[in-house]
Amino acid sequence: MEQARDKYIRKRNSAKAINRKAIKEYEEKLSQNIKRDNKSFYSYMKSKQKRKDKVGPLKNGQGKIVTEDEETAEMLNNYFGSVLTKEDMKNIPEPKKLFEGSDDLRLTDVYISEVMVVKMLENLKEDKAPGIDEIHPKFLKEVRNEIGAILAGIFNDSIKSGVIPRDWRDAIVTPLFKKGSRGETSNYRPVSLTCIICKVLERIVKERMVEHLNKNRLINNSQHGFTKGRSCLTNLLDFFEEVYDNLDRNNSVDLVYLDFAKAFDKVPHKRLEKKLQACGIHGSLLKWISNWLKDRRQRVRIKGKNSSWISVTSGVPQGSGFASERLWL
Repeated sequence: MEQARDKYIRKRNSAKAINRKAIKEYEEKLSQNIKRDNKSFYSYMKSKQKRKDKVGPLKNGQGKIVTEDEETAEMLNNYFGSVLTKEDMKNIPEPKKLFEGSDDLRLTDVYISEVMVVKMLENLKEDKAPGIDEIHPKFLKEVRNEIGAILAGIFNDSIKSGVIPRDWRDAIVTPLFKKGSRGETSNYRPVSLTCIICKVLERIVKERMVEHLNKNRLINNSQHGFTKGRSCLTNLLDFFEEVYDNLDRNNSVDLVYLDFAKAFDKVPHKRLEKKLQACGIHGSLLKWISNWLKDRRQRVRIKGKNSSWISVTSGVPQGSGFASERLWL
């Protein structure tokens, strides 16, 4: 028994040493690649924080402290719904036409192959939470070769017909604390947990749309957010270059800072459709996007307790595969 115990201790210590070495090498790799992949670095650092974000307790309109999860979820959902835009359908302005190509160069349809679907499923992050259908991304990733052709057929039929299943338009909202008092509903932002299968379709469509925009040079050079190879860092570098260039020539520089509250949540759907048309997106694809935006619903979930459903009349769900629709705003 003594020999077995000593052998166990040696093996345990050896395993711990190997584990520590692997963690050290992983952390060194993250730090070395921070310029190319800062998202992974900060995600890892965040996972090491002991304090986890919690919701509430909130204060209601009468100043009463709310601690019940279901009532808290209802309060947050009502607040998230209050910032949405109710669009005036009689007064929708026409945007400037950006696409100057011929009709045959407009983007009117997207064909989705089995290979595209399998590739998207293969790249799914297994640690992501499932949507309202409760189908976990790890499961979808494991059976990608078996369901790739089936999903491709469903996706193509959906785009051609413009039919969007209800589960694809419903979202479970997770409230994330920003800053300030945890008792104020305005200090939380919504992140939507939507159907993973629909996200796969959204990302394929988004890639095709971005390809169309880049090909026709419809994305302004000043756009840094939500564009491949650009970020807040590249935006700052361009900004500082212009400022220092003016200072070197003894010119003054005036700065104006703008921050639009809930800007993306307030985006009116019909205006967004008009903007897409101005970018040369028409036909069955535009109809599909229009139906994807139409009759959306959301509910807030806190510790398994749900609020009631509310209609989402504006904006693009944060956390959806279409988040880069912000490019056209």
